[in-house]
Amino acid sequence: MKKYILSILFFYFSAAYSASALAMPLGNIHVVYWENGQGEYTYFMMVNNAGPIAPDLTTPNNHTITNWQAFPPTQVSAGDKLLDEDENFVVFGLDTRRDDITISNVITLDLQSKFHGQAEPGFADSDGNGVPNQTVGWHLPFNSPWDLNDTIKPGDWITVMFTLSEEVEHFDVWVGGSDDANIWNVQSAMLEDNFGIYDADNGVYLASFLTRKIQAIKF
Repeated sequence: MKKYILSILFFYFSAAYSASALAMPLGNIHVVYWENGQGEYTYFMMVNNAGPIAPDLTTPNNHTITNWQAFPPTQVSAGDKLLDEDENFVVFGLDTRRDDITISNVITLDLQSKFHGQAEPGFADSDGNGVPNQTVGWHLPFNSPWDLNDTIKPGDWITVMFTLSEEVEHFDVWVGGSDDANIWNVQSAMLEDNFGIYDADNGVYLASFLTRKIQAIKF
């Protein structure tokens, strides 16, 4: 049964990718899901790298990032910062838009991949109650070596799975690209927002994000 479901998903994703491979945004993300019979929902996500974003983009002049690690949360200025032409995926993820949901069973289906997935608080607060949304993100390891050969290059794809405690149909999804193998300076104050991974001490984005809304398809 599982092989049959994955065969259906393969043909679905192949058709979707063929139709949109040359279009923006940078990453094509497709999500399907089903109720797993235990009151939870299993989600299957495929991420295609469709090529680099446009060069010479910058953040808005008055852009700020919320530092959720501070108490109370503070705003850090990050206006007019360059977002490089970062074509290799080093991180990607999905925002549930909710802070009252449980994410579990986060799996990378490609066993050879160095991408590791985990549930974590996000950088957005959809209901404005001061609690960040629950997200699930995949990234290359922060504390062990990797190089550009471990990234998801233009034309490549990766498949992942996760479980939610409740049914969610609409998500915010993002992909993060980099032109080098350094996306996190442990000695700096590191922040994340919709634009990317930001080194607040040095005032630069080490990886650029592209975020869009998506609707999952139920099987």
